[in-house]
Amino acid sequence: MPQQKVNEVVDTMDQRNQDTTSKVDQTDTETTEAMRIQQLFNGAWLAKQNMQLHENWRRFDDYVHSRQGVQETADDPNSNTNIIKPIVDSQIADLVDKPQAVSAKGVELSDELYAIQTQHMMDFILDHNKFKQKLERAEHDRLELGTSVYKVYFDEDALGGRGLPTYDVVDPANFFPDPKITAYTNLQDAEFIIHATWKPLSWFRRVFPKRGKYLQRQVNVLYDPKIYEGDNSDESDYTTSQRALLLEFYTRDDEGELYCLSVSQQIILQDTREEDGKLQRRDMYPFVVIPCYPQRGILWGQGDVELLIPTQDIINDLDDQIRINARLMGNPQIAFGIGAGRGFDPRKWTSTAGLRIPMRDVNSFRVVEGRPVSPDVINRREKAFQEADVISGRPDVTRGQQPSGVTAFRAIAALQQAGQKGTVHKKEMLKEGFRQVLQLLYDEMIEQWDEEMWVRIEGQMPDYKFYDPRKLREVDRLIPNEMADANMPNEPEHKVLEDESGKPMTRVAEFDLSITIGDGMPSDKAFVFDMITDLARMNIEGKPVIFWREIREYLREEVGLPLRDEEEMTQEQQQMPGMGGQLPPGMAPEGMMPPQGAPMPQGMMPGPPQGQPMPQGPPQGLPQGIPPELLMQLMQQAQAQQAPQGQPMPPNVIPMQGGGMGG
Repeated sequence: MPQQKVNEVVDTMDQRNQDTTSKVDQTDTETTEAMRIQQLFNGAWLAKQNMQLHENWRRFDDYVHSRQGVQETADDPNSNTNIIKPIVDSQIADLVDKPQAVSAKGVELSDELYAIQTQHMMDFILDHNKFKQKLERAEHDRLELGTSVYKVYFDEDALGGRGLPTYDVVDPANFFPDPKITAYTNLQDAEFIIHATWKPLSWFRRVFPKRGKYLQRQVNVLYDPKIYEGDNSDESDYTTSQRALLLEFYTRDDEGELYCLSVSQQIILQDTREEDGKLQRRDMYPFVVIPCYPQRGILWGQGDVELLIPTQDIINDLDDQIRINARLMGNPQIAFGIGAGRGFDPRKWTSTAGLRIPMRDVNSFRVVEGRPVSPDVINRREKAFQEADVISGRPDVTRGQQPSGVTAFRAIAALQQAGQKGTVHKKEMLKEGFRQVLQLLYDEMIEQWDEEMWVRIEGQMPDYKFYDPRKLREVDRLIPNEMADANMPNEPEHKVLEDESGKPMTRVAEFDLSITIGDGMPSDKAFVFDMITDLARMNIEGKPVIFWREIREYLREEVGLPLRDEEEMTQEQQQMPGMGGQLPPGMAPEGMMPPQGAPMPQGMMPGPPQGQPMPQGPPQGLPQGIPPELLMQLMQQAQAQQAPQGQPMPPNVIPMQGGGMGG
């Protein structure tokens, strides 16, 4: 059998490459550099392995997904009362179930003129990046593994080929920074950062057509970033495991300019130094690390799962004791005498239903009474649940349970706010870390977007704006105009700075970008409705805090009640028989009447003229099942018809049901 060449394609799944025998066109310098990158990756992998990060992350993932133990014997209950996942999910729900918006503040006055445009464009970018979906994934990494990692780049194929500044959530297991960095705040000082991912061989051939075809199938790799259960499921068959490990090596040259080398199997697939333009506008690493709880002397953070595992083990152990004791009570121990009978086998004496055992002397045995489980076990178990709430900062009131003896929404809101301190802290750290993600996205936007485009603006009144991102690259520099004073009111307060030739000087617009995520009051619909109804009874300076139309709008849009719009109700009332297409003078539709206790609009009086009785009850002969709105209008119509013919009702009088007041 002839010896196989080193660089020969061995991917038998692709028939086009079976006869390819040419070698990779790679210089010795490139080969040496590829080997150096592989060596740096090995060192970064070993640094994480020495800190037992991979083993711990795999264990944390198992605990979250109820893989917390292995049944050692048939009698082992292997209890698994998962308290970790509900705690983690409830915190993530508080972070995700909030509206978000980008805020842009100009560094200079000339930048502030484009702040609104920048905010709209950044909101557009986050919306097309599936912000909430990626935030949910990143927060799972941060709360469960202790660290979330973001990567920013420009996707040239998005938006129909126009491209889109994009960010992805990187699994910490695939992130290999310089081990010399011991704080996440110093990530930009790293000598290198490696992003290692597994890719199909077909992907290599498509993305790197020149050298991607020479890659071979890889399965067993010594330094493998696959650490979770199910990561190797593709190895079930040769045809499904056509993949190779890609190393994206980011570093800076002697001039401080950032570049990236894509390497696989010691073959350099791409070198960004050979391409036009800079990889990053400010030569910043396109990665952002956000920890849950920072740790001293280490880049990686600590998550809630690591803190909750000891309490989880205690609860599982106490559950085992309770279940073992219950089994002993149902299948008790038995002491029997020799006179029980010849051939009597006590091993066959179990708690099986309908079991029959022949005995010579039925009185020659005694059941050993079992002792119930100690009350201390039950009490300690309940105490462990309380400890879990303390450790996670998630008391029962933040999970929807009403505290005993507290009913006012203000008191409940105060308790929930106090119980959400931990979540608020996590959210503030998220907002601070995401500022860096927004800055990297802004860099990609002004560098890569080269054409005008429509931007959809979300909100209560959606709209479209036509923006040109290129204008942000050449913003006029404004300076104070010394000629502007009270004596010269026509002079502008600021003027454009010009060079020696009189040409306006420009600069790249810079902004302080931040994201706001709604927080504060709980978002439970029932709680909000109780709060709204309480506030509807309040008047400040003679004006209601909340109008009745706002209550109806909330019930219709948030609660989902099928309440009709005021216009529909007015049209239906105008089409009622006997109304002549118009309402009687002074009569307001039922949907327009204010609630009880609210001030009456001007021109509407709450009763008939003095001396006229108020009819009571609905008109006679009406069929059953009439809607309340229609019934109310018929009653008002009947009241109007019963007024004396010679004395028409004034136009500012509205008949009311159930008694009247002087007009």
